[in-house]
Amino acid sequence: MKVFLRFVLVSGTGWVLDFLSYTALTQLAGLAPAYTNVISSMVGVTYVWMVALNRVFDKGEFGKSLFLPVYWGYQFVSISCYSLLIAAAVALDLNAWIARLSGVPVAVVAKIVLTPPNLLTNFIFMSFLTKFMKAKSHGQVLK
Repeated sequence: MKVFLRFVLVSGTGWVLDFLSYTALTQLAGLAPAYTNVISSMVGVTYVWMVALNRVFDKGEFGKSLFLPVYWGYQFVSISCYSLLIAAAVALDLNAWIARLSGVPVAVVAKIVLTPPNLLTNFIFMSFLTKFMKAKSHGQVLK
């Protein structure tokens, strides 16, 4: 549970980076939510990869760069699926009542609603992937 909570903290920062770029691209630049989600999510997941390996999973030496393309590949598939769900939620106006009550655009509400399941699937995958990586050395010399 401790590892998951640390992952949530790191992912929260990644999500803020993702969310800010998503909001700017959908609201200021007028880009479509599904495409924007792919772009903004890659910003967030790359940050999470770099920080979580060292601070959450105690990995980072051997295989760090080796597994990054695998992580990006998984994330691309995951992000694409969640992006389709966001697009469907926006098109079907599933969160319109929340958007009206809160004054938050429906595209932003859809991203917020889909964040918890996305966080969980990302944690599960990263936990699985890091099982194949060696622990980070801490500069200890064996006698």
